[in-house]
Amino acid sequence: MERRMLEAARKGNVHELEDLISSNELILEEMDLEGAGHTPLHVACVAGHLDFVRELLKHMPKLAEKVNADGFSPLHIAAARGDVEIVRELLTVKPHLCTVKGRERRIALHYATTNGKVDVMKVLLAALPESVEDTTAREETALHLAVKNNRFDAVVVLVDHLKQHKKEQVINWKDHKGNTALHLAAAGKNFEVVNFLLCKHAVESEVVEVNAVNDSGSTPLDVSTPSQREAGDKEIREILIRAGAKHGRGRSNSPASSPVQADDNDFGGGNSHQVVGEEPIKDALQSSPRSQLKNSNAVKESFGDIRNALLVVAALIASATYQSVLQPPKIIEVDNEKSDISGKSMTGASLVYALFLGGNTLGFMVSVQMIICLTRFVPNHARLPLKLPLRLSLVAMILTYFCFTLSLLLTTMGERTPAQKALRMMPLMISFVLLLMQQWLACAIDYFLERLVGLHFLGDMYRLEDKDLDNKDLEKKGKRKGCK
Repeated sequence: MERRMLEAARKGNVHELEDLISSNELILEEMDLEGAGHTPLHVACVAGHLDFVRELLKHMPKLAEKVNADGFSPLHIAAARGDVEIVRELLTVKPHLCTVKGRERRIALHYATTNGKVDVMKVLLAALPESVEDTTAREETALHLAVKNNRFDAVVVLVDHLKQHKKEQVINWKDHKGNTALHLAAAGKNFEVVNFLLCKHAVESEVVEVNAVNDSGSTPLDVSTPSQREAGDKEIREILIRAGAKHGRGRSNSPASSPVQADDNDFGGGNSHQVVGEEPIKDALQSSPRSQLKNSNAVKESFGDIRNALLVVAALIASATYQSVLQPPKIIEVDNEKSDISGKSMTGASLVYALFLGGNTLGFMVSVQMIICLTRFVPNHARLPLKLPLRLSLVAMILTYFCFTLSLLLTTMGERTPAQKALRMMPLMISFVLLLMQQWLACAIDYFLERLVGLHFLGDMYRLEDKDLDNKDLEKKGKRKGCK
């Protein structure tokens, strides 16, 4: 019988409804108790059957207050679909339904705004003018949702309503990240909204706060992200500057920082209790746009890839130099034996030893320094786990390196004179001096290497080619030929 009731609601069969109620007067009560909040009224609202909705409300008005397991009341569904007549019918029976909160504390006005159902918005605002001040779990007003979902008509309706009821301060309310509607409009490159708020509405009365600061310390001017390719970006910045906008302490001139991020809107997410006739709600409920984040995410990913590659190279260098000092060249052992026999050191072997120990120590210390620096400058939103144990292990490795190096020096000293011993220690001291001069040394080496590469001894043997870029160039050439 329950299945027959849901099927009747899906088809809008009022006669079937009357037959079922006549055969069992408590069928609606039973379904209300057993259906986890999902009633035939929900199904009828999804299907848009006004007559069936009226008949159900006559028999059981309290069904209009039920919120199903997915967080939707019948009014939420009707508002999201834009069914003005059903919305009016529900409000006639239960005028306070405008305040019923569903998923993430959203009310019917939030769903109507998200989907741009302007006529429904006007009905809801007329029934309860104060609902324009209601916020979601993310502290978003209906105006925030209208801007995030590019519903300009909804923005106009909401702003006009705020002006009419002397509630213009709501325009400057902030969401859970401290963003105002102007922040979202600037970050989303929504020229129409920025122009409306600052040029067609509130400049004269100084209502909109053009220098409001979000939790990242950014103003709307900071998050406007100028682009040379799109003229609309420049126009938005010009409007903001003319209105007196300034940069804040968290200005986001670099694309790697993105103070305003679009949250996931779960208006239509996966429903766990779907019945026949509930599918249309998926089409009515939409998610927020996220196109403004693509560029910044790409930059973050490329920077992360480069840092990871450098970490691998630094770790390999550190490992190679560490192993080298544990297994030094045999010429050092030969040098030690010869010096024990003759009492004189081999000049060639000593030179090789000096170059080996000095270069190996310098390479080891620079690679360890690279690892420390690359793991130090990590963004706050991606904190490196086990950072302290990593530094502890690096310090321990440095200590073992120098302990073994000193032991190697002591074992190769033999019965040398003090001058010879000091000369033996010279490579280690030179490596520390070079470590302090590494910036100038690296620049000099880079300069000579660039000049050497510029000679093109190897031609294009080591050239890295971008196949995608080459393909794009070929496509452009083909289009040009086609145009000709």
